[in-house]
Amino acid sequence: MHDNNSSGRKGSPGPDREHDSNESDLRLAKAATKDRAAAEKILVRLEPRVRQSVRLAVGRDQDANDLVNICLLEILKNLGRYLGTGSLEAWAGRLSYRVMMRQLSRRRRRERTEPPVDFETGATEETPEGKASRAHLRKRLAAHFEKLPLERRQTLILRLVQGHSVAEVAQITDVPINTARDRIRVGLRELRKSLNKDPETHDYLLKKSNG
Repeated sequence: MHDNNSSGRKGSPGPDREHDSNESDLRLAKAATKDRAAAEKILVRLEPRVRQSVRLAVGRDQDANDLVNICLLEILKNLGRYLGTGSLEAWAGRLSYRVMMRQLSRRRRRERTEPPVDFETGATEETPEGKASRAHLRKRLAAHFEKLPLERRQTLILRLVQGHSVAEVAQITDVPINTARDRIRVGLRELRKSLNKDPETHDYLLKKSNG
């Protein structure tokens, strides 16, 4: 008889279910290299997370839209390299991070001073008022993230938005785990300070990172 608590946190999938999910992701990724419908299914699944990460990292409309498209194209081009050793989302998150860092390093000298633009609403809600409210909160959240230095900003996106562990953040960003932990700690302190007078956006971030 299996112990219901043996798989870890309540509600988290056990190793068998996680393995089955990864196998399913692998089959879908292989199909997407040849089948347009499968590729579109992957894009629909991954695009909201990629867009959220890019928008928090960049905040400017033109840069964000360009980077989203570049990241999604790179995901499609590299699907044959996905081996099913983790979730498709985790693999795509690592790839998107590296693409963003390459692109942003090329654009640092050309960085402009326009204010951040509205996030696209993305999620479906029943009322226009609800969509407008979320778009406004995303804009405000992007402004808070933009105050952080790029390295800490990217680290917090990986940790809070994409849900990677500290060890995974260190691996993705190619730094020692203590460096990743320090960037998260200092970044969180700076972000909390920025959000201290903006509790509504703070609550929105908590909802996004827990959801």
